[in-house]
Amino acid sequence: MWSVIPKKVLIIIFIIGLFVCFVPLKKLDTMANFWMQLRVIVFLIVMIMVLPLFGGKSDIGLSLSQPFFLMIIALTIFQLRMQWKRAKHEKEQEEELKKQQEKQQGKRKK
Repeated sequence: MWSVIPKKVLIIIFIIGLFVCFVPLKKLDTMANFWMQLRVIVFLIVMIMVLPLFGGKSDIGLSLSQPFFLMIIALTIFQLRMQWKRAKHEKEQEEELKKQQEKQQGKRKK
């Protein structure tokens, strides 16, 4: 069956995963920043769930069933929700500003 994954292979996979998920190619707007943070959180939670299945054990005893970890997840969800609202609001403001600019340009052409 499965044997324990060698530490070097696990570290290489982890580093590649970090680069693929979290290195922005350009400056991020609020909405893109939200999605990147969501990817980071999902990645970490998946790693916490998957690594014990491969025989890994947390040196600090981190697991999904600990109340402290569940509180951190709840706070993270709250923070992401607030950031989603802010990003959505900024996007609406940008669209409204574009509409106003297009209206003004249309009046100038007449």
